[in-house]
Amino acid sequence: MATTLIGVFAGSMVGRRSQDRHWIREQQAAACARVLRESSSVLVDLSDMDRDRPDDIPQGVLAPTTVDWRPWTEAVGIVNLVASKDIAEAAHAIDEEIWRFHIAVRRGLTPEENWMDLRGRVVAAQGNFIAVARRHLSLTGDPLRRLDGRPAPDDPIWQTARFQSP
Repeated sequence: MATTLIGVFAGSMVGRRSQDRHWIREQQAAACARVLRESSSVLVDLSDMDRDRPDDIPQGVLAPTTVDWRPWTEAVGIVNLVASKDIAEAAHAIDEEIWRFHIAVRRGLTPEENWMDLRGRVVAAQGNFIAVARRHLSLTGDPLRRLDGRPAPDDPIWQTARFQSP
């Protein structure tokens, strides 16, 4: 009888550990998805902010921000709470690039600054975040060759009249 009780107890401990690991993995995956969703939303907001910058505000003078930071801040906070150190640090790298991009947009881009380059740094940090998260969360952890289907900046598609600067 004692052997049976020990077996039941050991089985319940193993089952609980498995459930805990599964719950943590689900929480981490949800936190990672939220980081990607909210960082992409901030990129759209920064694009709108740059496009809508009033002409009467000179470059170098900070324009009021139009970004709602709450969802992004919450996403970083949640990943800090539930994710591994590597995943959290990769989210922090996105946050740093978003800060740099936001400050540049608020003060107005200088002639030397390229909007696509600034955006590209955020996208590169997102790509690194995805790679780190895949290593921790994917069953295989295999890296992806590409993170999207966007044509390269030198692709002829960008030379159409619709995408050219005035």
